[in-house]
Amino acid sequence: AYEISTRDWSSDVCSSDLVEQSALGSGESTAISPLEVGEKQAIAGSYLVRYKVSDRSIATPPKVDNLTQKKGTVVVDIVIDKYGHVRKAVPGSPGSTTTDSYLWTKAKQAAESTLFDNVPTAPTEQSGYMIIAF
Repeated sequence: AYEISTRDWSSDVCSSDLVEQSALGSGESTAISPLEVGEKQAIAGSYLVRYKVSDRSIATPPKVDNLTQKKGTVVVDIVIDKYGHVRKAVPGSPGSTTTDSYLWTKAKQAAESTLFDNVPTAPTEQSGYMIIAF
């Protein structure tokens, strides 16, 4: 199994479309660290969002906004239901590069605005995380 224990990502990605990529673990040289195994990423507006929820994909991307010049990465622990709704979002998990309350609030709001795919046979609740780079 390929594991990376350090999460340090920057946000130099711009796109208006939602893009998903699965983890390759290839160690490509980019501005951001390689994805962890099972981790996916989505681009919503000009923000890079990484996430990991077992066997789930984003159906509606998060609404991410930052009305300041503040920068940082916020790791948000999430719990989703089998219908894909985010039921709980707790920002500031290990791997976050900021403790700024504004960015934490914006990351929580973004996580809560995300809709994952509907999987009726999924467990009642599934845990995972989202990484939002501002």
